[in-house]
Amino acid sequence: MRILARYIVREHIAPFLFAFFTITFLLIIDYVPKIIDHVIDKNLSIWVVLELIGVNLAWMLALSVPMAVLVATLMAFGRLSADFEITAIKACGVNLLHILIPLLAVASVLAFGMVQFNDKVLPDLNKRARMLWGDISAMRPTLIFRSGIFVTDVPGYLILIDRINHVTSRVDGVRITETKNPTKPRIIVAEYGFLKMTDNGKNMEFTLYNGEVHSLDTQEPDNYRKVNFLNQVINIAGSPSELVRTDSDYRTDREMSISDMRTRVIEAQALVEPFRERIAASLHDKLKYLLAEPFEFRPHVLLSDSAATFGVRTDAMALAKTVERSSQQMDAHEKTVDKFQIEIYKKYSIPAACLVFIVIGAPLGILSRKGGMGVAISISIALFIIYWAFLIGGEDLADRGMVSPFWAMWGANILLGALGLYLMYIVVSERPIFAFFRRLS
Repeated sequence: MRILARYIVREHIAPFLFAFFTITFLLIIDYVPKIIDHVIDKNLSIWVVLELIGVNLAWMLALSVPMAVLVATLMAFGRLSADFEITAIKACGVNLLHILIPLLAVASVLAFGMVQFNDKVLPDLNKRARMLWGDISAMRPTLIFRSGIFVTDVPGYLILIDRINHVTSRVDGVRITETKNPTKPRIIVAEYGFLKMTDNGKNMEFTLYNGEVHSLDTQEPDNYRKVNFLNQVINIAGSPSELVRTDSDYRTDREMSISDMRTRVIEAQALVEPFRERIAASLHDKLKYLLAEPFEFRPHVLLSDSAATFGVRTDAMALAKTVERSSQQMDAHEKTVDKFQIEIYKKYSIPAACLVFIVIGAPLGILSRKGGMGVAISISIALFIIYWAFLIGGEDLADRGMVSPFWAMWGANILLGALGLYLMYIVVSERPIFAFFRRLS
């Protein structure tokens, strides 16, 4: 039995490595177009590009490992079934469920490692990816001044130069529109001048000659001013054209460890209870007052009917607003709890998919028989689309409070796991796929 167990596990190694590297490569290829614009516009070095891909590789690995397990299981069992090795194993009296045990043991080790990876490594790399992407986005695109073409890459400015000499830095026919304050734009026009980049290319210094400055006020057009000058120095501060790395202590939910998120859940749950008690106390006091026997009108003064009605309505509206505000605060804190619980469950459910995909992949691989790699990949794509749709849809529904975070993140595993057990029952008992449903009918 040990020889058979080692043989079954060994049959999965090559397909797993093939699927793992192929899926990871496809995810990288899918990610590259998202950064290609930054590479061109901001002249990123190859090391920054590699670092950006490297830190984003973490979430890709978290997805590619379960997918590779599914593809490997389908391919391995498909090959064993096509070569009648499954039939031979059955003929030797070996229960097919027994040959899944070593695979499930290996998958358990893999899932445990993925949970540790998702908890200890992925949050830090997600944060580094977010910070690096933010620093790259804050970079100013490489400025390229061309004659007769507007430059719009400097925030708050629109620059047009009729002619530019890149050797002497002389510029002719300069128009600079300053729109940092949209209600009070400023237009600077000059016959000629010189351009100098300062502070390592971060800022620009225009020395202009024979020009005018037009100051407008769109709210008070009478405040229009025009100033002529013989020479004027215009400094334009911009964002750096080089990568400036920043850091922050702030972390999103996808950048936290499980223990950090559990702490946030406990804190948010503790904040819900006082609002619930406040609503209960407000309603209890009001009902106690209204249902008191004998009823005692609190103002202790005689009021007209209209004044009493107005007082009752005002009192009811104040109570309703108190309940509404408290309910809104409760909803906000409960959404915070759900948000962190979704991420906690996700760190476990995606690695656990390694086990689920073996349970459903083995019978599907046997049933597909001579389908080969094409059928295995097609079934894998279909199953993973279903799995991912459940995961994304469940997360969205959980964010809206329509399903619990547990079912949102574990629903796909439970559904596919149950389907896999049913298919395994079909394979082991050698019954038609729809035998169970025929019995019901």
